Amino acid sequence: MPWKITKEDIRFISLGARILSCGGGGNTRSMEALILSVMKDDDVIEVIPIHVVRDDWWVTAIGIMGSTVLFNEDLPTGEEMEIGLSLYEKEYNKNVDALISIEIGGVNALAPLLLALKRRLPVIDGDGMGRAFPELYMTTLHLNGIPLAPLSLVTQDNMKFIPSSYTSDQAVHEAKSFANNNGGHSHVVGYGASGDEIKTSMLSGTLYLAYRLGKIITSYGDGIIRLKQIKNAFENSIYGELSLVIKGYVTEVSRWFENEVIVGKLFIESYTKQHNQKIEIQFMNEFFTIHNGESIYRVPDLIVFLHIDSLEPISVVDIQRAQSVIVLVIPAPNILHTTDMLTLIHMKESYQLLKKEEDQ
Repeated sequence: MPWKITKEDIRFISLGARILSCGGGGNTRSMEALILSVMKDDDVIEVIPIHVVRDDWWVTAIGIMGSTVLFNEDLPTGEEMEIGLSLYEKEYNKNVDALISIEIGGVNALAPLLLALKRRLPVIDGDGMGRAFPELYMTTLHLNGIPLAPLSLVTQDNMKFIPSSYTSDQAVHEAKSFANNNGGHSHVVGYGASGDEIKTSMLSGTLYLAYRLGKIITSYGDGIIRLKQIKNAFENSIYGELSLVIKGYVTEVSRWFENEVIVGKLFIESYTKQHNQKIEIQFMNEFFTIHNGESIYRVPDLIVFLHIDSLEPISVVDIQRAQSVIVLVIPAPNILHTTDMLTLIHMKESYQLLKKEEDQ
């Protein structure tokens, strides 16, 4: 059934989206604060589940592309998304009936909520990634043939419309160039499609899952009980069964930039004398692989770091030596394991980059 997001729920979704970001996706706190600053106590945002989406609706995906670090240093006014949607509707001559998140991991889980609040539009319970990925085209929407263009891009000082005549590759190139030349990030309105097309291309239920996860984290109670509740939340979703990999402390962190990507590795030693006494984790914007002599977990599955006491998620930017952590792995939705999707997210090239850094 449809449900409504209240002002109190924004914090829950913000926290849950950080879990689904796998250490990337940007810090949700800035967007959370922006939404709360304009949301009245009695305001609500309508959320539509997949089976209620009408086939004849026109739906667009909403997000922020580029550097999340620069985004946090140059916070938006809150008007950019609304300007982007107005530009999209004017240039494409089509009214938008509903919104969906490009990616549920990180700040982009909240981006459509701000626009939905301002324009009184419903948000569809789902997204195009099921986690965080580093590139605009790494979506199930693109995988299923929904074109990125027409596309509107807006920053605080500039805007650009990319027409439907552009291929998705051309649109991505133009969008990256625009973002790089305008502060390193941009608000995005694109991947427009009918409700029927969106329903066959999206990952369903991820917004509600983010809400549930955030509410569990902030609830009172024993950490073991809350971990079981987190596991139950994933079991009742499109994801696989959660596994606890290790409880321990970070002994070493190495972090650097490679082609505008945060790359690095860290080591964790277990508090117990059981298997997985020491593991190595590599990251590329998100936590990427876990090694225990051999690769045992890797993208697209979700690798999640939580504070051992609060259970709040930790990002690749914030992880520090001597932190006490819990590491979880959640199998990604089945579509992310298909050959076509693995090709789309360049798994082979990513492993080669990590291997090159290891050998140096």
